[in-house]
Formats: sequence, structure tokens, C-alpha cells
Amino acid sequence: MIFAPLKPTASFKAMRKTLVPDLLAGLTVSFAALSLGAAFGVMSGRGAFAGMVGAAVIPIITSVFGGTRLQASGPTAPMTAVAAVVIAYAYEHFPADKALSEQFITLVLMLNALLLAVMGLLRLGRFILMVPQVIVLGFMNGIAVLIWVDQVKRLLAVGGHAPLEGGLLANTAIAFGVLGMVLAFPWILKKLAVPTKVRRFLPAIFITITAATLLTTAFAIPVEHVSLGSGAGSLRAYIDMVWAYLPTDPRLFTADLLLAALPYAFQLSLLAYLDSLLTSLVIDRMTGERTRHDKELIAQGLANGLSGLLQGIPGAQATIRSVLLLKEGARTRLSGILVGVYALLGFLVFSKVIVLIASAVFIGVLFKAGLDVFDRDFLIAYVKGRWHLDRNRNIQLAFIAYATLLTVFIDLNVAVVSGTLLFYLIKRFVPISDAEGDLSEVHSAELLGQQV
Repeated sequence: MIFAPLKPTASFKAMRKTLVPDLLAGLTVSFAALSLGAAFGVMSGRGAFAGMVGAAVIPIITSVFGGTRLQASGPTAPMTAVAAVVIAYAYEHFPADKALSEQFITLVLMLNALLLAVMGLLRLGRFILMVPQVIVLGFMNGIAVLIWVDQVKRLLAVGGHAPLEGGLLANTAIAFGVLGMVLAFPWILKKLAVPTKVRRFLPAIFITITAATLLTTAFAIPVEHVSLGSGAGSLRAYIDMVWAYLPTDPRLFTADLLLAALPYAFQLSLLAYLDSLLTSLVIDRMTGERTRHDKELIAQGLANGLSGLLQGIPGAQATIRSVLLLKEGARTRLSGILVGVYALLGFLVFSKVIVLIASAVFIGVLFKAGLDVFDRDFLIAYVKGRWHLDRNRNIQLAFIAYATLLTVFIDLNVAVVSGTLLFYLIKRFVPISDAEGDLSEVHSAELLGQQV
């Protein structure tokens, strides 16, 4: 009997068309995800290991269960800025008991996961459209300022930071050299006429970290190096650590500690809500689809909960990584899952190499992360468009400044809640409009200052 060759089914043909783009897009984005994950882990105070755990775990969970079909979630600068405050609080209040400190941190992350899931179940996702854009711009700018200030404090060894080994001059030169290289690298590739299909595999952050590490290692520059933090030993030691840091100590469940943990958990949840759902609006505009906001919140809660249990750091949808995933041709949810899978493989392969990276290298990377968070478009348009002659634009700028200052000097929650209420209160009496979500939508004549 002669068997006829099997013909590929329509579903197999469709998968074959999407598989290669998903594989390549996931690989490209994973370079940035792993590099930033390590940097954010260091910034959080929990160590590079914790950031890489988050970079691997969070995108897998959110891509499988999330409400935004194409996305790249993971540790983000705003979430890490708040996580760093939580971690600092835990170690300041339990200086003699590391296990209790870590259990408190895990408890906060578990509460964050629970609150996000409750937000989704209560269908609160639709309220994202009510937060004024001017308040979003302001609190994002505030987060950027906090990141910059914290990194400057690390360089200068102030605000509780120990001096970096190697001296101020060497570490400052490395940090700003890295920042300059990350900014210049795409321009250099373009000037060298490197094809786009090649450039996609040469991410600026990953290449810069690699080059800086090779230089500092080759010349044996005596500067401080990155600490992996907890969990860098054997698999058995890691499992024991995860088990030991589960929030089971009865001392955690007192009224005082729970009242201390809840505000941090709420702040992380509010930020994850804003960070994720605002990114989903950007992705929806690019894909023409519509995010299921409540499903996305539940998925982000699951992801942050698992990352916390595994001693990682929390995260949210990452705007730049999600946009990059789409621009690299991602077609299905598999691309986002692969970001996490590749990051996990890179984490397993490179975790022992991370300790060769100078601490100042990640300071430079975090300076760049702050630039990515900070919104420059409105300020540039304000100056170029001579918007100071427009009362509405001046009011918008005032709200942005208000939210920025409150985020920096008081609290993120206060900035968002009070800013939103104040915006709608003033709007009842003064005819004002919100800032555009995308300034490319502004009419060119207005942007050039021909209409005020």
C-alpha cells in the first residue's frame, strides 16, 4: 500500500507564517528585557537576580492570560522605584532579621497581586480612561526624577548609599559613558548603513553593557561590581530560600505591620494599573484591537504574585518593549511568551556573568530608563509651539507640574488621586481640555506656533 504524503493543514500553514516572526520578535525584545531586568533588580535593592526573575516570569504569565493580545510585560522603572521604597523600609525596620525583612517584602507583593486581581474582578479597568493625560504625564515625569535622583545619590554616596568602590571619578565616567553610548549606538549603526534586519539583533543597551563589561574586565579597572543578591546559589538553595521567605511569620500579621504593608501594596497596584492599562491604550491604537482591561489586571496580579513568591520584583506592561515587539513583526501571543522564555534561558546562562558588570554601568542604564519614562514631547511642543500664549496649554502645564512635584516630594497616590479630582473640579468652572495622548495628533500649524 502506498501512503500519500500528508498535506499541511490550513492551521499549520498559518502557524508557520506567524512562528518565525514571533521567534525573532521575542528574541529581539528579550535582550532589552533581561538587561533592564537586571538593572531594575539592582535599583530595587533586591539584587540583579530578583530583576531577572521578574523579567522571565512576568511576560510569560501576562502573555498567556492577559487582556492585551500582543504585549511585553516585566519590571518597569516606575514599579521598581516604588518597590525600592518597600525594600528599603523592610530592611530599615527589621535590620537584625533578614528573613522577616524578606517575608515583609513578599507579603507586600502578595497584597499587590491580590489588589490587582480584585480590581479586575470588580471591573475597574474601564476607569483608566478617566485619569487625565496631564496627570499621567506629571506622575511619569515625577517617577523619572526619582530615578535620576536615586542614581545620583548612589554615585555621590549620599542618602544612605555607601560609597562605590573605585572612587567617584571612575564610576561617574563609566555611568555617563554608558548613557552616551546607549544614546549614540542607534545613530552610529544608521550612519554605518547597517541593514535594519541586522540592527534588530544589536540592541543598544545589551551591546553597551557587554562592551563596558569587556573593557572594565580587560583593563582590570578597580570599581564595584553588581551583586546578584539572594538566590544565586544552587537550585536546592534557591528553593530553600523561596520557602524561607514565604510570609508565614506570625509577627507579620499584626495590625501595625499590616497597616504599614497595605499602603505600599496599594501604591504598587495603582501604578501597575496605570502603567499597564495606559500601555494597552497605546498598543490598541497600533493594532486596532481592544484590550480586555479587567482580564489584563488579573493577569498582571497573577504575574506579580508569582514573581514575588519566587523572590523577583513586580512589574507591569512595558510601553517601549511592547511597542518594539509589534514593530519587530510579532503576530501572536507566543511572541510575548517567548520574551520570557528567552529571558529565562539568558538568565540561566548569564547569571554567573552578571557579577562582572560594574555597578556604574547599570547606573548609566537607569539614567536612560529615566529618560524613557520622562515625557519630553509636551515640553518641546510647548516651547516650539509658543503655547505659553494659550491659557489652556498653560493650565495643562500647571497640572503636569503639580503631579510631578507631588510625586517627587509627597506620594504617587496623592498625586494621581488629588490631581484627577482637581482636574475635573476646575473643569466644571473653567473651559479646559486635556493634553493629547499622542502629540503627533496635534495639528502641525498649532505645533509650529501659527495658531494659539
